[in-house]
Amino acid sequence: MHKTHDNIPIIISELAVKALLYEVSATPKPGLVDRANNGAHRDMDFYTFIDSSVGLGQYFSEIVHLILDKYEDRSDPEIYLAPNAFFSDLQALGIEAERKMFKVTNHVNTHKGAIYALGLITCAVSEWLCIHKERPQSPDIFIKEITDRVGVYIQPVLTEQFSKVKEAHTYGEAQYRTLGLTGARGEAASGYMNARKWGLPVIEEALNKGVSLNDALIQALLVLMCHLEDSNVIGRHDYKTLELSQAKAKSVIDAGGVYTASGRHAIQQYDLWCIENYISHGGCADLLAVSLYLKLLSDKFYDKN
Repeated sequence: MHKTHDNIPIIISELAVKALLYEVSATPKPGLVDRANNGAHRDMDFYTFIDSSVGLGQYFSEIVHLILDKYEDRSDPEIYLAPNAFFSDLQALGIEAERKMFKVTNHVNTHKGAIYALGLITCAVSEWLCIHKERPQSPDIFIKEITDRVGVYIQPVLTEQFSKVKEAHTYGEAQYRTLGLTGARGEAASGYMNARKWGLPVIEEALNKGVSLNDALIQALLVLMCHLEDSNVIGRHDYKTLELSQAKAKSVIDAGGVYTASGRHAIQQYDLWCIENYISHGGCADLLAVSLYLKLLSDKFYDKN
């Protein structure tokens, strides 16, 4: 067990909530709720997200306790458990977290995607800390092992669930049937490849260049918008609208993004366009939170001293 095991539930839950709070606080986020406006949303605001984020702390802590209990006093502590040993319990915690979220937000979906994504990562990092006694060999290896573990959880679930989709009940299921897109489940099954390829590296690059955390998150969001086939945009509109929005995001990056005055002006104009056209890249917002959560976990458990 990692040397900080006594405080692991508190540490991990705090990092998860911090990732959610930082994500919603980053401003300006085109079409998304931030400190400046409600984006392309009429049923939620910045404080709705604050209330929802704070309420999820217990959920993340319960996941850590679940895993610690499953691994306690095992005869083979360095071997991962089969996911079916805890996955139904994890799903039950997620369902309860969603119920509490809807109660706090008056039935508004602020964090359903984050409950799913950050819950899986919380489970994976908790397992990692149970298996490994020493610090990771490197931050990159640590993140890869955590996200690969999420892929192990989800690949069989993804195959089974989508093989049974005959009627579309969600954006994701409809888009899988018509476009072959796998949405949030596909992101998880890939080990959050888009977050690892586009979100996290852009955050770290921006911070290394000396920009603020706020601006680093905005730059990462814009890059994610360019690359992610966001089910929220497709669900509200269609694939052509997504492509148009992605082209506008790319033009913002080409103008310099957060690094230039023209780029920052382009971000503001893109935000107005998203609001006017009711476009919200909510899937990108979830992946931004995932990217930041991975960074916070890595910074915490890969202690450089």
